[in-house]
Amino acid sequence: MIKVAKFGGSSVANAEQFRKVKQIVLSDPSRKFIVSSACGKSSSEDHKVTDLLYLCEAHVRFGVSYESIFSQIEEKYYGIKKELGLQIDLEKEFASIRSYMKKGMSTDYLVSRGEYLTSKCLAEYLGYEFVDAADVIAFRYNGDIDLQRTGQLLEERSDGQGMVIPGFYGSLPNGTIKVMSRGGSDITGSVIANVMNADVYENWTDVDGMLTAD
Repeated sequence: MIKVAKFGGSSVANAEQFRKVKQIVLSDPSRKFIVSSACGKSSSEDHKVTDLLYLCEAHVRFGVSYESIFSQIEEKYYGIKKELGLQIDLEKEFASIRSYMKKGMSTDYLVSRGEYLTSKCLAEYLGYEFVDAADVIAFRYNGDIDLQRTGQLLEERSDGQGMVIPGFYGSLPNGTIKVMSRGGSDITGSVIANVMNADVYENWTDVDGMLTAD
């Protein structure tokens, strides 16, 4: 039995939500592939990390300081790290992102960092391997996902142990980061379930009710 479990932004919004995810994942050893969105809103006053990253990109593009916005992102992840006792080197991660921002990085790279950082934190917390989506979700230059290549890359990385893979993005043949449309983490989960012949694909959320459709 192989299960792919995708957790939306509401499910990884803060440390408390991370604890819920860990209980869910570790309760079933067949949940081998975990796909994570970026941290969502933990309250009505909070902001989704992806929204903040898009704002940072706009500020960079128009030459306006993004520090106050970027600091909100940093505070969210530092809070999760502290509360869960993680060892991830966030200083290094944020320094790398800032370096790319100063060099005029692509929008796709910047907005993918929410899924990247959330998944790195979650992988450490679960004791699972972190596998960067850029290394396993293969896009063609026309924007289509190359399912055969993606399957090969995942098979090469899969050793029967649990792994956490960021949703929402992958990479082009030349290694450039490419993101999907908003909500793309659902697509990542379905692609992984497809190419790995999973028995079950679970799409978890922490929002009550059904927003638009089944």
